[in-house]
Amino acid sequence: LLRAAAIVIAAAPLLAQSQSTELHVRFNSGQAVVPIYEGWERVADGSFNMVFGYLNRNHVQELNLGVGGQNGFDPGPQDRGQPTYFYPRENHFLFKVNVPKDWDKKKELVWTVVANGKTEVARATLLDVWEIDRKVEVSNNGGVQISNDLIAKDIPPVVKIDPIVRPRAGTPVTIVASVTDDGIPPLNQKPRGPRQLEPSLRGAPPSPVNVPLPTRPRPVQGALSVLWQVWRGPGHVTFDPDGYVKVENGKVEVKATFTKPGTYTLRAFGHDTLLRAPADVTVNVEGGT
Repeated sequence: LLRAAAIVIAAAPLLAQSQSTELHVRFNSGQAVVPIYEGWERVADGSFNMVFGYLNRNHVQELNLGVGGQNGFDPGPQDRGQPTYFYPRENHFLFKVNVPKDWDKKKELVWTVVANGKTEVARATLLDVWEIDRKVEVSNNGGVQISNDLIAKDIPPVVKIDPIVRPRAGTPVTIVASVTDDGIPPLNQKPRGPRQLEPSLRGAPPSPVNVPLPTRPRPVQGALSVLWQVWRGPGHVTFDPDGYVKVENGKVEVKATFTKPGTYTLRAFGHDTLLRAPADVTVNVEGGT
């Protein structure tokens, strides 16, 4: 009896380790894209903005899901400005859907995304518990020590993209944009240090990793910066430099290489270290020569 008990006890750590590893399995591809309802915010005219993002459960696979049954809103119109190109992992506070001031608080606006044969939905309502403001977005982006007064005064940067002349697939094209800002917050502040690890996690062994975690783009500290992404389009676009690019003398410049011909909408997020705002440009990319 004692021998049998010893065998059970010895096996327990192996079972726990197996379950822990299983919980941390990460996937290159084949997983769902989960639409996320971030909450609603008030608009000065009395209407409301419902704010959305998404979680692409894949760590590598980027998906192109056109507006329609695979990527649409109900009640219609199906197209409410959502992305059709989905980057890996978490992408929060990406776009807003405006609904009228007489929208029933309990009425749902449902965003459905079908990816890799898996259906996921986000159900948005105007219930009080879902109300958010700028502070919520800033806090979720790491600005928890910023005062409410400063957030209220800030106006996000304005990005204006120069015309893009006849881009071709496979050939880098230079994209130039001008960026203006109201000077809030001051950009000469000392950058924040790295976030400290929670005391309960210090010294803990690393989680099992079978797929590297994609790097999350971070705005340039102490400066205006711009992040370029594909919002809609048939294929991947490589931006050089990648991630947020520092604005120099009111201008920002990247080289974009389109993998496929077709119509693309590129989105540039201008960031002043506190708030960000998007600007879009639609380009028709010709086939390579």
